[in-house]
Parts: sequence; structure tokens; C-alpha cells
Amino acid sequence: MDNFYCVKGNTWCIDTGATLMAVYRLNEHDIVMIDTGLAYGRPETKCIMHVLDGFQLNVKAIIATHGHLDHIGNNNILAGKYDCKIYMYGSEAYDCMSVESMRIQHTGVAYEEVKDALVKMTSRVDVFITPWEKKINILGADFEIVHTPGHSPSHISIITPDNVMMAGDALMSKDEIVKAKIPYACNFAVDFESKRKIAAMKCDKYIISHRGICDSESIADEVEANIEYLKSRAEIIHGYIEDGMCFDDIAAAVLTLMNIKVANRYYFFDLHGMVKPYVQYLEECGEIQAYYEKGYIRYKVL
Repeated sequence: MDNFYCVKGNTWCIDTGATLMAVYRLNEHDIVMIDTGLAYGRPETKCIMHVLDGFQLNVKAIIATHGHLDHIGNNNILAGKYDCKIYMYGSEAYDCMSVESMRIQHTGVAYEEVKDALVKMTSRVDVFITPWEKKINILGADFEIVHTPGHSPSHISIITPDNVMMAGDALMSKDEIVKAKIPYACNFAVDFESKRKIAAMKCDKYIISHRGICDSESIADEVEANIEYLKSRAEIIHGYIEDGMCFDDIAAAVLTLMNIKVANRYYFFDLHGMVKPYVQYLEECGEIQAYYEKGYIRYKVL
């Protein structure tokens, strides 16, 4: 199968066409999956099941890099079929365990409008990775935990026993990131630190969820391309900001001038959340300054 191939040693990769997932083969049939892709519309689910069934693979454990929908979407489906353990770290592990927790994070839209989506965003968690754990052992195989927050608050990257790092969304391939109008990081400064930390790890191979595989010689170039593109997007948004704008004005300018289509209220609030870190970053860089005026936080261009 072209969409299931060896990266190095026992570390393989499932390529759904939209994202890459790492697979570590404990033996011919038993595997550990790192991330499980998106379950919406089920094309990724079908691709994963086609690979697992075709190679007669048995999922013994799942490790999540972070709690976003396109990385844990098939956790519950696979856990139900294989009775495997799911490993997660940090605040996202707790948040995604229940619809109630997810609901607290999505207060901008009425519950009835988003409840079906929130169900798909939840994941069972069997093993909570603790902050002081540098390695986890799964059926005799050691996986190294590298803390790479920034894209999300509790993002981790995982190094397999073959010295292959699954970087999740801490990094995008330079070919993929340029396709995104506003690529997301919840905190740019922290994200940049994590990206450069990845480059310093000197792993033999790196699996980037969206969407590539590179080696230790090219990883620094991928990292700097990511950082420069995010900075360039921030500068474009900086150009949209006029003195006296509040955040809603800035977000409206981004959506309008970048011609971003808004399908529904849920997507609108999702996009709002994607714009906020850019505004935070521009303020931290001294490009804009926030001030309070008559019930609003407004911004001044410096």
C-alpha cells in the first residue's frame, strides 16, 4: 500500500492524504499509533482502517501529540475496536475527556448548535503522561516525550525507539504552511522556542503531521521557513490594523481582506481564536499598543 510505508526501522507512517500518523511496530502485528487523524466525514477513518486491516495490525496503544480534533478524532473508534490504551499529556488530556469540558471552551455558540461537533472532539484517556516523565514504556518499547507547547498549550512530540520524532503540529512542512492563510499557534513566542527545540534534537527522521518527512540535515530549514512564514502573516495582519480598532474590528478586517469564507457561527469563533495570537504577538513585538477606552480594548499602531 502506497499510503503505509517505512520511515526508519520499525517506525512506519500512515498517509491519509491530509495528514501523516506515525506507527511503531512492536512486532509483525502489534503497533503503537501516534495520533489518529480526523473522523469527520470518515475518509481518514476509512484510510486508517484499510491499512490496519490490510496489514492485520493490532493497535495496542495510542499516544496523542495534542488534543485537537484532527489528531484525536479516531481515538474512541480505535479504542472501541482494539481495546487499546490512550496516552495523553497536560490540560488537553483533561479537557477532551468530556463534552462538558469541551463545552466550557466553546461558549460563543449555543450548545445545541455545536453538541454533535463536541462529541467528536472528545477522547477517552487511559494513561495521563505526567510533566516529569521523559519516557514512557509501552510493552517494552521506550518512547521519549519532548515538550513542544505553542501550537497548543500542552503539545508534545514523541521520539520512537528508532530516533524518529513525530512532531505533530509543532511544525508544518514548508510546502504545506504556505497554503494556510492564518496558520495557528496559541502563543507565537512559545511556539518559536519549541520549533527551534525540535531542530536541536538531532533525530534521524522527523514526521510532520501536515505534511512531510525530513532528516536532521533539513529540519533547521523547515523550522526557519515556518517561523518566517508566521512572521510574514503577522506583518500582513499588522497592515490591516488602524488606530482605534478593537479586536473585533481587526478580526473582521482579516476575514474580509484575506477573503476567508465563514460557513457558520462555530467557524467564525474558531477563526477569531486563530487571529488573537497574531494580535498578541504584534503587541509583544512592540508593533501595536493596547489601551482601554469606554468599555473597549483598542489598539494603536506604533
